[in-house]
Amino acid sequence: MENKGNTVVAVDTQPEQPERETYAPERPSELYYQEMARNHAGFVSNYLTTPDSLETLYHRTRRLKHLFIALNRPWVSGSGEIQKACAYYLMHADLSKESRDAFIHVLGDIAHTVCYLAAYGDFISQMRRYYRHQEKELRFLLDEKKAIERRRKESAERLSAEGMAYSLTVGNGEIYGITYPQLKELYRIMGLFIEREKSPFQCNVKSYDEYKIGISKYISLYADRDDYFFTDYSLSTFEGQLQCMPAGQLKRIADTIQEFLRVFGENGEKKVHWDMADYPAESQPDIAFEIREDGRIPRFRTVPWISKCIHKNEGEETEISYFIDVNEIHSPELSFGEFVAVYRKLGNYLSSQPESVGLACG
Repeated sequence: MENKGNTVVAVDTQPEQPERETYAPERPSELYYQEMARNHAGFVSNYLTTPDSLETLYHRTRRLKHLFIALNRPWVSGSGEIQKACAYYLMHADLSKESRDAFIHVLGDIAHTVCYLAAYGDFISQMRRYYRHQEKELRFLLDEKKAIERRRKESAERLSAEGMAYSLTVGNGEIYGITYPQLKELYRIMGLFIEREKSPFQCNVKSYDEYKIGISKYISLYADRDDYFFTDYSLSTFEGQLQCMPAGQLKRIADTIQEFLRVFGENGEKKVHWDMADYPAESQPDIAFEIREDGRIPRFRTVPWISKCIHKNEGEETEISYFIDVNEIHSPELSFGEFVAVYRKLGNYLSSQPESVGLACG
C-alpha cells in the first residue's frame, strides 16, 4: 500500500479502553468563561451564535467535545482486516489503471490519517476531557443563571401581587419576606398578647378536655433476676406520653406539675401577671431592631403568631421567653421587656409610614 509520508508509527491493535473522568465539585469561575466568550465573540457561526455569549461558548465547546470524541475512536483496531479486504478487492476487481491508482491513493491517505490519529491519541484524549470538563462547567453556569432569572421572575410576580416585602431584624435574628399587611397584623397580635399578660387567667383558652388521660402500671419478673420485681408506670395524654417510671419518679412529676399549675395554671392562684406599664420606654432594653425593604421570597407565607414558653427545671429558677414567628421563621427568644421594646419600635415604624404605603399594600 502506498504511503507518501515518512512517519513510522507503532500500531496498537487493541481497542481503546474508556477512561474514568474526575470532575471537581467547586463552583466554576464565571469571570474566566466570560473573558473566553469575549475572545470568541468575533467568530460567528450561524445557529451556534446566540444573544447570550456564554450559551454561544457552550454550544461551540459542545461541538468541539463531540469532534474529539469522534477522533478518539479506536480507528487502528481492525485496520489490518480492512487493508486485507481492500487488497482482495484490488486483486479481483476489474478496475482500470486510473481507478486502481485513485483507489490506492485514497487508501494510502486513510492509512496515513489513521497513523496520525494513533500517534496523537493521548493528546486527543486530553482534549476530549478538556472540552467535556468545560462543557460541564458552562452547563452549570447556564443552569445557575436560568435559576436566578426564574427566581427573579417569581419575585417580581409576587412583588406585583403582594406588594413590597420587608425583613425584620430582632436581636441577632432576621425574619424576611414580610409584607406590609403582615407587619400591621404582627403589631396587632403583639398588642393583644401584651394585653393578655395583664390578666393572663381571664382570657379564653383552647380546651383539651376531650382527650382522655391514661395511666398504666407494669410488673415484670425475669428468670435470671428472680430476687426482685421490676415495676414502672406510664402516663399518656394528648400528643405526649411518659414511660418506664418508678412510683417515686411519678410522684415527683405529679408534685412538680401541681406546684407549676399552682403558680402558672389557669386553675391555680392566679397571682402572676406582666404589665407593660412596668417597662417604661425610657428604661426599656436596648435590643437591635430594623425594618428594611427586602426582595427575598420566603419558603412559606403564614400569618404572624406569638408564642410564650414558661420553663421550670426542678430546683432551678423559672425561665420565661417570648417568640415572634412570621412565614415559619422564628425570632430569637425574648424577655417580656424585650418583647415590649420590639412592640413599641414596630408601632413607631408603622406610624411613621405615609398613609399611601398602607393603601398601596392593602
